Amino acid sequence: MKNCYIYLRVSTDEQAQQGFSIENQKRACAEYAQMRGYHTKQVFIDDGKSARTTERAALQEMLLAISKLGTTNTIEAIIIYKIDRFARNVADFSKLFMDFKSRNIKLISVNEGDLTEGTSLIPNIFASVAQWESEVNSQRTRDALMQKFREGWQPTPPPIGYRSVGGDRERKTCEPDPYEAPIIKQLFEMYATGNYSIFEMQRWLVEQNITSRTGTPLGHSVIDTILNNPFYHGIIRWHGESKKGLHQPIITKELFETCKYVLAKNRDFLMRRRTHQFLLRGFIYCSECGQRYTAEWHKHVKFKKRGGKIGYYHCPKLDRNGCPAPYIDVEELEKQVQETLNSIEFSQEFIDAVSQKARDYLNNSRERAASDLQGCINQKTAFELKRNKLEDALLEGTIERDVFKRKHEEIQSQLNFIQERMQDIENRSRIDMDVLDEVLAFTRNVGKTYTDAPFFLKRHYLRFFFDRLMVKNKQIVEINYPPIIASLQALRVVIISERMLPDEDSDLEP
Repeated sequence: MKNCYIYLRVSTDEQAQQGFSIENQKRACAEYAQMRGYHTKQVFIDDGKSARTTERAALQEMLLAISKLGTTNTIEAIIIYKIDRFARNVADFSKLFMDFKSRNIKLISVNEGDLTEGTSLIPNIFASVAQWESEVNSQRTRDALMQKFREGWQPTPPPIGYRSVGGDRERKTCEPDPYEAPIIKQLFEMYATGNYSIFEMQRWLVEQNITSRTGTPLGHSVIDTILNNPFYHGIIRWHGESKKGLHQPIITKELFETCKYVLAKNRDFLMRRRTHQFLLRGFIYCSECGQRYTAEWHKHVKFKKRGGKIGYYHCPKLDRNGCPAPYIDVEELEKQVQETLNSIEFSQEFIDAVSQKARDYLNNSRERAASDLQGCINQKTAFELKRNKLEDALLEGTIERDVFKRKHEEIQSQLNFIQERMQDIENRSRIDMDVLDEVLAFTRNVGKTYTDAPFFLKRHYLRFFFDRLMVKNKQIVEINYPPIIASLQALRVVIISERMLPDEDSDLEP
């Protein structure tokens, strides 16, 4: 009996539904082989693979098996279901076809017959048609995806927090996932406070049972991508274009922008929650050798009044490369920085301008919130009236019970969404006021605002005012300001007390 291999491929679920499923192909090829006296030695299957390239695992495995055949262990034929199941690239098909022919191996298609009979022209024509069909289908798919985008739906699968609904492939839409969406929304809300790092968010998501498909924690880059994805506040993107989508947003644009701001700041400062946090890490430099200071805790019983430990900043070259810079107490150096910030103030004209800007922003915010809130109230009233009429219809017996339940759930879902929207408006107003309060306090009294600020916000203020602080003999001897502060100084918008500026004869940088 003659021996043969069977090769099968299906690329999509849709093709499986059209009769190209692996089981259908396998049954047809096996029956074809049996009817023509072939013994099937092995079946090679590529599931979910494109035929535009030969880089398919099962195909390469079959080619390797053929290359290892000896004189006593031969294969007379390779049976396929259809040419386009085997190859949709004329060059690849022609190369494989000629290789099989040189080994006296027939390539037989259940649909097209023995392809090795006669010249290679006809098989190549079949392959050309298959390639053309593939290109046409690809263009149709691209056109369908672009049309889907134009209609307001994301062509690609939705991100975590959403689930696909509706038709197949290009016809699918999406909706917030009942379980994941509230968690993703809370992720944004927590991160926007600035009190959590990506690493902490990763652990928190695991606790909420939000993991990758393999059950492992979401990678840091995945969480970063989530926080940077405008899809969550209603924007879809496709091939460089973006527009408002028809899907239901999970968060507001304001919350998204706040998270982007925190992400940018954390990326600038490489802010991660450390076991031991040091406020000035990254800002302090050694005036002797130029190295950036590091910090560490020293523990000893003599530091009992300070919790049994004391923190020190020091040059990393100390005691190793001859740098004479001494250790400096954390509290002592941070006190010097506090005094420096106490000496900085904004001009009254600038304070007045900021106050007016804040007043204008607050008035606009209030008007916008009032308008949005009234819109929600109107929608809520309309849906409540619909619900009341529906309930009356049930009592009067003019509506079927299953229809009532379905419509009642739909209305209640809309009412819940409106209630969440109203809460978002209230939250947005509170966040706006908190931000304005912080900005006004900052401009009116830099030192006090810095003192009262939480750790992460102090880091923001330090980065705003200082590029680096040079230390010599336990004293800040030089301050390098960022360009914006230098410009504001030149315009007398930022005023730095003379007692904090270097003497004219010194080499300190103002």
